Amino acid sequence: MTTIIHGTPITPRAGLEQLAGKSFCVSFADARDLDACIRLQDPKGMLMLDNGAFTHWRQGKGQIDRVAYFAWANAAQARCSVAVAVVPDVIEGSEEANWMEAAYAVRQESRYPERLMFVWHMNDSLEQLERAARLFNFIAIGSCAQFDVQRNRKAYIARLRQANATLNYVASFHGRRPWVHLMRGLAVYSAAIRFDSADSSNVARNHCRTKGKVENHIGAMAARIEGEILAVAAAAPKEAAIANSNFHDPKDWLAAYHSHVDEDDEGEELAIAA
Repeated sequence: MTTIIHGTPITPRAGLEQLAGKSFCVSFADARDLDACIRLQDPKGMLMLDNGAFTHWRQGKGQIDRVAYFAWANAAQARCSVAVAVVPDVIEGSEEANWMEAAYAVRQESRYPERLMFVWHMNDSLEQLERAARLFNFIAIGSCAQFDVQRNRKAYIARLRQANATLNYVASFHGRRPWVHLMRGLAVYSAAIRFDSADSSNVARNHCRTKGKVENHIGAMAARIEGEILAVAAAAPKEAAIANSNFHDPKDWLAAYHSHVDEDDEGEELAIAA
């Protein structure tokens, strides 16, 4: 599947109607378009609910109110079956701190753990990616200064290949591959078509440049951006479907974890499954 996700808000609001049938990202930091996005959302795509943690942190406000975030996300997911909530991450935090945030989300706050998206940062270990891919149905890959998607494209692509090799390992040895999303990765998506989705705020930020020059300029800009990517995706080899659902019973996280533990891993205790 190739899903292109457009960032919001779109101003003026009326312009959002031109993106009917697309997929959207709505941030907890600015959720003014949520109702419209739920109504216009592609039922086979993804409505990504971003926690806004980076925006909050960049404004010097520290960590977000995760209880308020999940109250908002749970309500949105109850209304939209393809809404996926991004697990809040600790900006500049350790792998352990972010894993504990995931445990908190799964065990206490989220009513839809099968629709949580864990964020793996490119400077995290591949072991962190492996264990997340074995447990979560959705993984986001986020760039960082060392592997910046805009400023250090070569290093970003090289690290993406390593991530893909890890995901292929999980698919081969554990029989599952989660939905993998590239955070702010639409610019490289045509070169990384093995991944499932990517998002961009290009339309939201720049559609005014073509206003008055093209009919339905917002929809036309989105179509132009998507055209090359979808053409590459259509020509790509089709692979066998791989199971990607861990949470048949959303309340039974512990059973889901143990169903994917190797025999030689018996006795290993992960905090998230404790």
